[in-house]
Amino acid sequence: MSQDVNIEEIARRFGRAVVTMDIGRLMTDLSPEAMTKLQAQAGGGMAIQINSFDILSHSQEGADYLVDSKFFGPTNFTMRARWSNVDDEWRIVDADVLNTEPGG
Repeated sequence: MSQDVNIEEIARRFGRAVVTMDIGRLMTDLSPEAMTKLQAQAGGGMAIQINSFDILSHSQEGADYLVDSKFFGPTNFTMRARWSNVDDEWRIVDADVLNTEPGG
């Protein structure tokens, strides 16, 4: 199955959802646990303005994929997301903000 996975395109779909605030897609892509963790790391809310994003890297770890993405806004941040196949859907089951820096 992993040979058929275009994890970069899946991660780009998520990034576009963050930029456009597509709540339905965000709720589909993020597990409740990952969403809660990201909200806590982002200071209690996900309602921050994101202007663009870039996929930095991706790798396979067992059946999962790790994707590092950088999001650009008033504050730039780099996120590592663990994507797992859950009920035939690729979802972020864990995520960490790796660093933040002033944006532009």
